Amino acid sequence: MKCEGCGVEIQTENPKKPGYIPESVLKEKVENNESVVCQRCFKLKHYNYLLPVTINSNFSHEIDTILKDFKTVLWVVDVIDFDGTFRKEIAEKLKRKNIFLIVNKIDLLPKRTPYENLKKWLLLRIKEMGLNIQDDHVRMVSVKTGMGIEKTKKLLLQTEKEKVLVVGVTNVGKSSFLNRLAGGEITVSAYSGTTLKVLKAKLPNTNLQLFDTPGIFTQDRLCDFFDIYTQVKMIPSKKIRNKTFTVKEKNVLFISGLFWLKVLKNGVNNLPPIITVFLPEEISAHRAKEERINDLLHNRKVLFPPYDENFDFNQIEFEREIVQIDKGNDIALPGAGWLSVKRGPLIVEISKPKEFRYVVRKSMK
Repeated sequence: MKCEGCGVEIQTENPKKPGYIPESVLKEKVENNESVVCQRCFKLKHYNYLLPVTINSNFSHEIDTILKDFKTVLWVVDVIDFDGTFRKEIAEKLKRKNIFLIVNKIDLLPKRTPYENLKKWLLLRIKEMGLNIQDDHVRMVSVKTGMGIEKTKKLLLQTEKEKVLVVGVTNVGKSSFLNRLAGGEITVSAYSGTTLKVLKAKLPNTNLQLFDTPGIFTQDRLCDFFDIYTQVKMIPSKKIRNKTFTVKEKNVLFISGLFWLKVLKNGVNNLPPIITVFLPEEISAHRAKEERINDLLHNRKVLFPPYDENFDFNQIEFEREIVQIDKGNDIALPGAGWLSVKRGPLIVEISKPKEFRYVVRKSMK
C-alpha cells in the first residue's frame, strides 16, 4: 500500500522512516475505506505545510522579527476553544498592532446562542487581556459557511492597503479563512528573509498582500496530550453537543479519559450542582459514582479520547486540586470545550494532567 499523498510505501514500524503511520490508525482508515496518507503528509495537510513553533520557548524569536514589518495583524481564534487559542502569550506580542480578531467556527455553537450577547462576552474577554481592539475589528465568522467573510474583507481594506500578517495556533482554520477571504482564488509562494516558512499571497483585485505564518503549537491544551491523528479527530465538524448533568455529592464527572472532577459538597440548600457540558461529539462526558472511579480509570472504554486502547497513561503526570466555581461561571477546557455551572456553588476536586491549563471564566451565553 502506498501513501496517497507522496506515493511512498506505507509502513507501521519506524516513525523516523518515510511512509510511517501508526498501526491502529492504519487499521481504522482501511476499515472505514478512508484515504491513507503517511504521518509526514498528514502533518503537511493539517498543519499548513509548515514546521511547529512552540510558544513556550519565548514565543519564537522568528515571529517577533516578522512582526516588526507589519502594522496590521489578523489573529484567528476558535470560538469553541476560545481559551486555548486566545492566548496571553500572543496578545502580549500584538498589543501595539492594528488587530483584527477573527473568531471562527461560530456555526458550531448551539443554535440558541445570541450573537449580540456573544459579542459582548468577547469584548469583555479582550478587555481583560489588556488589548485595545476596535469593536468592529472583532469579527465573528464561519469559514465553513462563509458567514462574516465579506464584511471582514471590506473592513480590512478600509484600514490596510499594503500587507497583513495572519497568526493563530494550530487547527483554528487559519488557512481556510484565507482561502475564503480570497474567494478561493488565493495563490501562495514562499516569503523569503526569515527562518520561518511564511506563505505570501495577494488578495485578488487589490494590492493587499497576505502573509500566512505557521500554526503555533501549544503544550497545555487537552488535545496536546494525544498524537496528531487524535488531535484532528477531536476538532468539531458540526455543532457541538450540550448535555446537562446533575452531579451529586461524591459523584464524579469525566471529560475524556484525562480530566475528571469529583463533587465534594452540595450547593445552596444542600442541592446538587447542575453542570451543562459543551463538547464535540468525539469527546466523551460520563457521570459516575465515586466508587466506580478506579474501575473506570482501569478500563476506560467509555472515556475518550484516547481512541487507541494502547494509549500509555503512565506517560502523563496527574495532579489534583480543590476549587470552587460559582453559578454563572464556566470551566473552560482548552483543546476540548467547556462546562457551565447552572446551579452551585460547585466545590470539586479536579484531577488532570499537570501541564493542562483549565480556565474559570464568566459563562459564554
